[in-house]
Amino acid sequence: MTPMQSPHILILGGGYVGLYTAWGLRRALPPGRARVTVVEPNPYMTYQPLLPEVAGGELDARSVAVDLTRALKGMDLFRGKLISLDTAGHTARLESLTGTTSTMAFDHVVLAMGAVTRTFPTPGLADHGIGFKTLAEAVHVRNQVLGNIAIAAAATDPEIRAKALTFVFVGGGYTGVEALCELSDLAKLAVDDTPSLNRSELRWVLVEALDRVAPEVGPTLSKFTLAQLRERGIDVRLETTMKSCVDSQVVLSDGGTFAANTIVWTAGVKPNPVLDGTDVPRGPKGHVSANAKLQVINDDGVPVPGVWAAGDNAQVPDLNAEKQPAYYAPNAQNAMRQAKVLARNIAADLDGLPPAEFRHKSLGTLASYGVGRGAAVVLGLELKNRPAWFADRLYHGMAVPTFNRKWHVFAAWFAGALAKRDLSALPGIEHPRRAFLETFEKKD
Repeated sequence: MTPMQSPHILILGGGYVGLYTAWGLRRALPPGRARVTVVEPNPYMTYQPLLPEVAGGELDARSVAVDLTRALKGMDLFRGKLISLDTAGHTARLESLTGTTSTMAFDHVVLAMGAVTRTFPTPGLADHGIGFKTLAEAVHVRNQVLGNIAIAAAATDPEIRAKALTFVFVGGGYTGVEALCELSDLAKLAVDDTPSLNRSELRWVLVEALDRVAPEVGPTLSKFTLAQLRERGIDVRLETTMKSCVDSQVVLSDGGTFAANTIVWTAGVKPNPVLDGTDVPRGPKGHVSANAKLQVINDDGVPVPGVWAAGDNAQVPDLNAEKQPAYYAPNAQNAMRQAKVLARNIAADLDGLPPAEFRHKSLGTLASYGVGRGAAVVLGLELKNRPAWFADRLYHGMAVPTFNRKWHVFAAWFAGALAKRDLSALPGIEHPRRAFLETFEKKD
């Protein structure tokens, strides 16, 4: 590299780690000190903790989508995906939205590609299930729940009616519980506006392989959450798995069998499979191996020069944990904080200074179970229902990136306190050309 050239920092992924690392570099480095490129196929970053409220209709989908073009001003945004990564040669093979491929050289690379839904080869799941990890999935599930209530209202066959009003969630972590609660509340309101239906006809089933739900909030609040769900009429099946759902016929390991039009899979996540196209060292579960300084390390623990990782696709050691080895959980709180340290470490490396270790003691865990209900642990203090719900809203309202999105979120919550929740479904947006194509005359 000649003195006239600026170091090139390549960030693979535009989620929490990608966005906050880019912002951190912009603050830490003087103008012109380095060139930063973020590679991301989507035009936005999704604030995933608020996806349940999007599905429940408390927030508009755009409220949790941060426009990357605006957010990354002064940096390069490459709309596309990674094909392969050569860490020794410091090059990445990329594919743009047009399908063209190119090779991009870098001095530093950040692996920030996050995680995807972890699935199993359950018969029928690929045909009838849907995840709850993306903005599109949250909107689709909302439309599907409201659409099935409409189907039930029009049905004369009791089996069709029962199938339409049966909703299954597989996976009882707090993400699954939050989404189920929001959608359950939405369904009740929609049924109340439908004279031919009754709330008692709604059937919500939560299938969890463990002996508890929402383990992230701790043993006491986990029991509280379970009691809350059952009080709300939700059929919780613990220590149970879904064996199959062929033809939307759900078969459970406890012997339960029933038909359901809606099957939502929230049974965990795994590192982004795009990592398979890289040569970076991986841990036993597929995560990128990293040290506490967020440097990617080889099997001997030696840092790979210029290669960094953080967030859900990385295995970052938690040096504060009493029992070792321990690693940070894949959540937004850790990802955003790791990204800030990672940015400072890259800046330090460019200046010939040693990087710092990432150490973070969790502030707590928040879970919202619908308006006025929730569970939270804040600085060791356990909160239930309204206090927990307020804490959840305050934290996430402040944590969502950019002032523009914060304004949208708080404004939507304020409007929701004064007006009825929007119960309209927009299923047509998933097949926008259907109405147009139907206008063409069919020829014999």
